[in-house]
Amino acid sequence: MSTYHNYFSQNKLSINEVIDLYESNRSIFPKPSRMGKLKVANSISEISEKFDAFIFDSYGVLNTGSLLIKNVKDALIELKEKGKIIIVLTNGASYPTSNKVSLFNSWCLPFENEEVISSRDLLKDYLKNQDQIKWGVIGSPRSDLNELGVNGHILGESISKLNECEGIIYLGCEYWDQNKQIKLEHKLQNTSMQILVGNPDIVAPQKSSFSIEPGFWSLNFHKSKNFDIKYFGKPHLDIFEKAIQNIFKISQRKFNLDRIAMIGDSLHTDVLGGLASGISTVLVTNHGLFKNHDYQKEILRTQIYPDWIIPSI
Repeated sequence: MSTYHNYFSQNKLSINEVIDLYESNRSIFPKPSRMGKLKVANSISEISEKFDAFIFDSYGVLNTGSLLIKNVKDALIELKEKGKIIIVLTNGASYPTSNKVSLFNSWCLPFENEEVISSRDLLKDYLKNQDQIKWGVIGSPRSDLNELGVNGHILGESISKLNECEGIIYLGCEYWDQNKQIKLEHKLQNTSMQILVGNPDIVAPQKSSFSIEPGFWSLNFHKSKNFDIKYFGKPHLDIFEKAIQNIFKISQRKFNLDRIAMIGDSLHTDVLGGLASGISTVLVTNHGLFKNHDYQKEILRTQIYPDWIIPSI
């Protein structure tokens, strides 16, 4: 089953290979309902009056790793002063969402608890309505399975516990590697099992390379009909529906979906998901996936057109 593992033999994927990987798996993503307008602006402030609410990706838009991007705090405060609703939508499942809120608070960003939504939140909601089974979890020793409502084992710590597991959950991959994945795939070859992917990202940009994310490790399971695979997070529509519901709840009114803007650094997660959910989209180019890369070429190649392009918020 392990077709893709050679991509990461030296963890030196190029941006072109990343786009290839996403493009070759478009069948598992939602389809955009339209083409974006492909307009250009200098900042969010310049186009803020066109929208009532803004949904921000985190990495590549607000921060890069542990560093807050310049002018982000002032831009967010300005939006709130204008009466705009701002929320964060992140494909983060390894740790409770409260950890992300605490990080934003440490940067003095103006986000309340209900204004930060993670893919973990959707996974948590889903698990509340499922039968209690023993899960094998790919995550961190600090992933807090009790908070998630999961009875199971962290397989990164002990792959031998896999025989006790009735389903698999991918949260994050910092403690996961190729050898463990191959063992997992081998053990599951003749079984039927539900696989829940708490972070659909295939890769994520880091300082000098790309990190391997849960969406990547899920790809081979699509080759078998034995697995029921469910994704929680961008670009899949459930997380956008939750964000839209939160916006209407906070605003205490409804407005046209095109008055909501999804702002992200990725065509295949942020922009594609936004277009598919019926909201407006803004691609940020200076800090995340397309930093120092020809984003225009990739827009044409993927046929994923954002409504707006800005260098930074």
